[in-house]
Amino acid sequence: MRIAFLGPAYPFRGGIAKFGQMLADEFCKNHTVKFFNFKKQYPKIIFPGKEQIEHSEHKANFEIESQLIPYVPATWNTTVKSIKNWQPDVLIINYWLPFFAPAFGYIAKKLRKKMKIYFIPHNIDFHEKWLFADQFNKYALKNADKIVTLSKVVFDDASKLFPQKKIISAFHPIYNCFNFGKYTPQTAKTKLQLTDKKVILFFGYIKPYKGLDILLEAFAKIIKTIDNAHLLIVGEVYGTDKLYQKIIMENQLENEVTFINRFVTNEEIELFFKAADVLALPYKKATQSGVMQIAYDMNLGVVATPVGGLPEFIEHTGIVANSCEVGDFENAILQYFYLDKTELDINIEKIKQKYAWKTLADLILE
Repeated sequence: MRIAFLGPAYPFRGGIAKFGQMLADEFCKNHTVKFFNFKKQYPKIIFPGKEQIEHSEHKANFEIESQLIPYVPATWNTTVKSIKNWQPDVLIINYWLPFFAPAFGYIAKKLRKKMKIYFIPHNIDFHEKWLFADQFNKYALKNADKIVTLSKVVFDDASKLFPQKKIISAFHPIYNCFNFGKYTPQTAKTKLQLTDKKVILFFGYIKPYKGLDILLEAFAKIIKTIDNAHLLIVGEVYGTDKLYQKIIMENQLENEVTFINRFVTNEEIELFFKAADVLALPYKKATQSGVMQIAYDMNLGVVATPVGGLPEFIEHTGIVANSCEVGDFENAILQYFYLDKTELDINIEKIKQKYAWKTLADLILE
């Protein structure tokens, strides 16, 4: 079968690009795959980060053609023509923001009679508010032959929006691409000068909905109970970090918090996850989390808030807080350190087997 992908891929950075590449890699094992990439992703004026391109080493198992600029309509027909000329049986489109709806909706409409169109919406109810979000979603996905969701909450949202369409309830697979075996937990902690520390990790893009402020306020209390606790924050802040630095200073946490405010390369990720004792996801809104799936591949348990799809992926592999309140998140992290590590490792291994890329690929094509 010939399978085309539309969306971001290398050299664009971020979880959506990595997800698309790993799914394409899985399909490459039994099918012919081509990725129709963005030429540019966002105009600089609306992009809140420092840059959009990653500098990690990369070798694709499939052909990548860069055509589409979502905010330049002149590239939409060019992309349609390129995909049509390649003659795929299936086009898989990764969708996650209304910003991309006009381009994706137009392309899907033009190509639907030539091939099957499968959409993977990572969000339907978006983390940030978008005017006319439902209308954008309907325009983007109305020509989908199949919609594949990665969590129950997105499945429910998609089912309400498209009650007549074929919608598959799937899952976000394990990111098993960052563990190079370069570090052990002991050597990673030594490298970061965190030997003998109980390390709580916050990882990924830092946006208001991810609740880093909740974690910092909770950590100010945790340190009074676990005197060797250390908070490791790794990720680029979108916007300003003034709120987070204010909490750190007001609570005199400068020596107990390591704040690496930048996008880290693929080759660095293992170091931070191997040094951690728990991954903290204090999100105020969520669907599914790729960061959680990195943690499981590193045999790291998780503490998360009870929002969106986060609880469904914690199967005796961590703790779900009672709420997003600071006190409840503090208690959840304290509870985590009483879990049986041997049992935790066994349950994480089960998760790794359950959420495999092959299983997702089979679900998409069934």
